[in-house]
Amino acid sequence: MAIDHNAAVVAAQCRHYAMCKIDFLGTGLCPAAQDNYYVSYYPQGRMDIYAAMARGTLPVTPALIDIVDACDLCGVCDAQCYFVTQLRPVSVARALKAHVNECARAKQPAAVPSDAVVDALKRIVGERWATNDPAHLEAYADDPCPVSNRTRPRYVALPADTDEVRRIVRLCRDQGLAYAVRGNGSSVMGFVLSPGLVLDTARMKTIEFDEQNWCVRVGAGVSAFELQQAARDKGFRVNVAEPSALYCANLMCSGIFSLFSASYGTAADNILDAEFVSERGDIFRWSEVTSPNPAVFRREDRPAPGICTEAVVRLHPVTEDESAVIVPFPDMSAAVTYARDLARRGIGIGVGVLGGEYLSSFMAPTKELARRVREAFVGRLGVEYIVMVLGDRYALRAARDLAPAVFSADWMRAVVLGQTALADGKLVAVLEGMEGTHRPYE
Repeated sequence: MAIDHNAAVVAAQCRHYAMCKIDFLGTGLCPAAQDNYYVSYYPQGRMDIYAAMARGTLPVTPALIDIVDACDLCGVCDAQCYFVTQLRPVSVARALKAHVNECARAKQPAAVPSDAVVDALKRIVGERWATNDPAHLEAYADDPCPVSNRTRPRYVALPADTDEVRRIVRLCRDQGLAYAVRGNGSSVMGFVLSPGLVLDTARMKTIEFDEQNWCVRVGAGVSAFELQQAARDKGFRVNVAEPSALYCANLMCSGIFSLFSASYGTAADNILDAEFVSERGDIFRWSEVTSPNPAVFRREDRPAPGICTEAVVRLHPVTEDESAVIVPFPDMSAAVTYARDLARRGIGIGVGVLGGEYLSSFMAPTKELARRVREAFVGRLGVEYIVMVLGDRYALRAARDLAPAVFSADWMRAVVLGQTALADGKLVAVLEGMEGTHRPYE
């Protein structure tokens, strides 16, 4: 059966944002991936697999048949992916299913021989959670890095706990096998690629709260979104960054920079303890006197101290009167000056400077509408940047007092609900007519 060209074009555009791995719309997650964990069972994986088949670099294998059979074309991924990228992965899943089924009827699936390394990995993590099947490996061969080369690993393993990570690292050391540790794969530096083994932490889903001591134990497979949701349900907040990034991976890569860093700090400010596996396969804890300090900064290239397999993270209580204000600015300098003033005075739980591009993309459901909304914000309303301030009613009162102008909640609601009219200039004309010589938000 011929490759569907249109589906192949869509498949090649997957951004690897991993947003299909978090339920940010409340529509549920891909049923095929719920208990399978391999990236290949997620929409992202199916996109990569179909792109490889379109290139003629991937045969039909037993794992590939299982991957396509697990997908029931329910359409959940369409809602999620279209919201972020305007892509429709169901068209790819449908084409993949048809192509694989046709190929399987015409020819016996290719056998995937085992070897000593994959057998050893299976003894560590279990038969199901280590593989050298090309269909699974293909889903770990790429990331968003613009300068890294596609690198299909020889093996993928999904450990369940720190001890399994330790044993995998020792196996790699004994075999001279290169490895990379993978969170949700949204790295833009090529860090998640390896010609040897990819160690995927997706099964390490521990979230254990100690509400009395305001902390939570987080496994290496927990995303920022999952952690924040769980904390919110208990009346707390955690200092997290990108929603689809895994918390421990983000901690090791960037130290956690977010809107909340203005009040909660970064990196070590929120970590009470953490567990690591060193490159030698030894387990150590952050709190041990003899352990390396992962939060230390030096201007030099040096390897990470180890694989972070869990962290004990500080919880921050949430008050019932928390809300937000948005303060518009015509240029970045004015926005940054205002944000610094808030930080210097300790005003607000979260403070962030956002450009018009980010704001319009966040508001609008399509790229074209986002472009038109941005033109309206910048060209007609004179808003190039905004400062978002989160806080309780006392903090927001102070933020308003210091602000040159503020978008009220009603104003923002009108803009969001009427963004099509805003993009067409109709809403702007109404606002300008009401406000005379002043800008519509002043």
